[in-house]
Amino acid sequence: MAGANCRFNARNEEKTTVMKKNAILYTRVSTDEQNNGYSPADQKDKLIRYCENQDINVVGIYHDDESGKSFNRPEWKKIMTYLKSNKGKVDYIYFLKWDRFSRNAPEAYAELSKLNKLGVEARAMEQPLNLEIPEQKVLLAIYLTTPEVDNDRRALNIFHGIRRARKEGRWMGSRPLGYRNARDQFNKPVIIPEGGLQEELVKKAFQDFSTGLYSTEELRKKYNNLGMKTSKNGFWNLLRNKAYIGKILVPAYKNEPDLWVDGIHKGLIDESVFYACQDVIEGRKRKVPPQFKTIRAEFPLRGFLECPQCGKSLTASTSKGRNGYYSYYHCMHGCPERHKAEDINHAFEKLLKSFEFEEGPMILLAEILKKKYAEQNRSNRAEIDAIKREFDRLDQRSKNARNLMLDGDITAEDYKIMKKEIDETLQRLNVDHHKSQSEIVDLDKKLDHMIRTLSNLVKLYEQGDVEIKRKLIGSIFPNKMVYEKNSVRTVELNPAVELIFSNVKRSRGRKKRKHTNFGVLSHRVESEGFEPSSKRRIL
Repeated sequence: MAGANCRFNARNEEKTTVMKKNAILYTRVSTDEQNNGYSPADQKDKLIRYCENQDINVVGIYHDDESGKSFNRPEWKKIMTYLKSNKGKVDYIYFLKWDRFSRNAPEAYAELSKLNKLGVEARAMEQPLNLEIPEQKVLLAIYLTTPEVDNDRRALNIFHGIRRARKEGRWMGSRPLGYRNARDQFNKPVIIPEGGLQEELVKKAFQDFSTGLYSTEELRKKYNNLGMKTSKNGFWNLLRNKAYIGKILVPAYKNEPDLWVDGIHKGLIDESVFYACQDVIEGRKRKVPPQFKTIRAEFPLRGFLECPQCGKSLTASTSKGRNGYYSYYHCMHGCPERHKAEDINHAFEKLLKSFEFEEGPMILLAEILKKKYAEQNRSNRAEIDAIKREFDRLDQRSKNARNLMLDGDITAEDYKIMKKEIDETLQRLNVDHHKSQSEIVDLDKKLDHMIRTLSNLVKLYEQGDVEIKRKLIGSIFPNKMVYEKNSVRTVELNPAVELIFSNVKRSRGRKKRKHTNFGVLSHRVESEGFEPSSKRRIL
């Protein structure tokens, strides 16, 4: 009898062992729930103790620091992979509450269906349900929908909070390049100019792009090399971002159109420069790209030299030799022309040093420029007057539209559309007004700067970067130059240069070409000899 009892107890123990269930424990917490009673350690501890009390075997514990809006969570994906490769080995997935499982009811039902097909039951420890009872599915719907409603409410509150802040002129989101995050006197977030390298680079990038001489990619590479790290798309968005002129966009919402408001932050870019950049982007301003998109510092003359044998342009490149790298200007069309870059660069500097600044012609040029700028200033003042008249006309039009709305002749929606169009036109006119005012030139300062530049031309070339060097070359020599017999020769000088500089050596190029007389001014003045000449220059 005793032996029979022993065999009976052994069979019961074996049966009990076989019937023990396996479970995976799952915990989840999002960033804003860390200190709201949902700490991972607390969830894990409660679930482990529950399984011990229920004699459930825990085969795995997984934790996600992700939102419950979707099941695109790293650890949840691992659970599903494990279940698919170990069918029949897991009976339950336990979590603390249903909002730990999901905060999106449609996706939750879809995931429950997947678990059912794998023979796994999802269970919430603190919100237990028996889904075999139809009425309990109503409770499941409540448990799954309530977190989703809570999420939607919080998202809506955040949305309206951001929208309200934008209407107040606050920048919301990642700070634009050249700014840094700060707090105002009310401890609210604001952006302020960085005051460092990035701010300076942003200002220069806008200034350069407004000239229309650069493509966006060319300028991006230039400033990335100087320390501004932006992607192609990022640089494009930077050039179009009105935050740099102190504006904030309030996006359209329901029946409210999108709206630009004045920001409480300081703009980094002058409006005339910003809108000049927009003209370049939209093709309203003629762009004159440089001859080469990428110019290296050792090749300032690239594109300004021609082969003395075939007349084609010389290119430039660097070759690797036994003891290092060597730079050359050379012909690509079969001619044996190949010269060290440093030799040609040195020869050009020698040519430039032969130019001597002459004050007399400069005075004459100054008078011509004063007359020219006086005409331009009159034109700008006339344009300012025209803009003011257009301001008045649009202001009256806005008032008329408002009266039509109040009288019921047009709808409020029509009025909003008209008001938006008028405001955009006024904004553009304001920029044009500012631009015209800025173009009224203080000529005395301009001339002082010009004389200083011309009197230090060689020094400016030697100390300037490759862009300054190329601008000087292009402004002095309208045609290409030739390197022969260890010297740089040119066919023609800019006529203004001939007037400003004297004592310039003649440059002999190829025989079939006509070459400029560099000493043209000195040849126009007769030598007075021993007696005064009757022909004199009047300055």
